[in-house]
Amino acid sequence: MIRSLGVFAIFFVLAFLAAGLPETSTALSRCESLEFLCVVEPIEERSDARAIWTLAEIKALADRRDFNAAVKEIERFLEQNPNDIEGRLLLGVFLIWRGDLERATDVFRKLADDHPGLAAPHNNLAAIHAANKEYQKAEDALEKAISVNPSDGIAWENLGDIRIERAGFLYGRAGRLYASDKRSDIEAKTGIETKSVAIRKILDEIDGSFRMREAMEMTLQDRADIEISTATKASVDARAVPAVESSAACYSVGPLRDKTNLMSISAWFDRNDIFISTYTRDAKPHGHEVFVPLSGKRQDFDALVERMKGDGIRGITSVLRNDLEHGVVIGVFDTENAAKRRIDGLWKKGYQAHHRPSRQGHKQYWIKAYPTTDSSLDESAFARRFPARVLRAIPCE
Repeated sequence: MIRSLGVFAIFFVLAFLAAGLPETSTALSRCESLEFLCVVEPIEERSDARAIWTLAEIKALADRRDFNAAVKEIERFLEQNPNDIEGRLLLGVFLIWRGDLERATDVFRKLADDHPGLAAPHNNLAAIHAANKEYQKAEDALEKAISVNPSDGIAWENLGDIRIERAGFLYGRAGRLYASDKRSDIEAKTGIETKSVAIRKILDEIDGSFRMREAMEMTLQDRADIEISTATKASVDARAVPAVESSAACYSVGPLRDKTNLMSISAWFDRNDIFISTYTRDAKPHGHEVFVPLSGKRQDFDALVERMKGDGIRGITSVLRNDLEHGVVIGVFDTENAAKRRIDGLWKKGYQAHHRPSRQGHKQYWIKAYPTTDSSLDESAFARRFPARVLRAIPCE
């Protein structure tokens, strides 16, 4: 799965944001996913509106999905701290979440120029290129990240995902060319259909991490068709939770809108021998969905979807089939401008796309962590690994 700076929250899962920041005295970020964490709890109002906010306070604004305010405050922070690497990285990520990809690209490029020893900006640039289906540029950026930090496992994984995505696109193109070839048996001889089916199966499993906020632009929800262990409160209570001292804190992480993020964070807790439970909640519809209506017979649905996939379009989140309308939804975006940018790209490819208020709800995923005296939770390590995630202390029930 493509991981991005968990600072999205591409869409096109594609957040492989900020991976592999070196350890420094300023607690630099390491990015994990572009998927955005929507925190609905209010934060305390500051008494001095003119004071420079801390990075933690600014991240809290983004957690509330107030991206404009987060960008404004991080810019004020950088006026006073122009060389703060984490601040500059966060500015680029917040711009992605707001849908301003061009400016985010400039931020990451300048950061890479100023700090050639950092892999994170190249990972983030790759996420943006992947979201735009610019696969060669995405590969080039990831190869640069790897050359900077050959031990960066996230960059290697992202590069593998990019090449799988690209293979699917190329196999689809080859299949269409073979279909128009006069030699009727050429498809069977090459085995292109077998290859295409295998690649599509893989893409279906990693799709949740690839969509860079279409998710970045908030599209990427519920994409990874992966079985995960969820639990209701009753079932969590029934599970054997390790005993903790009364003075020890337990923690909650969420809401997470992407199964891939849920599994990545869960794996981190597991590697640190911390017991967790997971559960889901249903969230109300939000944002703007991009919709491509289908004028014609219902049996044309499959043909439309296959054509879109062949054109490199990802993020097809649902197919509507009812008596009043039918078509496909290509993503849900936080802002109207982000939806319009997606529509512009679809029109250029010949699809008469429109946008409207989202009609789809989605699932939110939560994690509860239960550290013990034998397996304590290193909050600073968690923050470095998942800088966009809020780790809340809660009572150990």
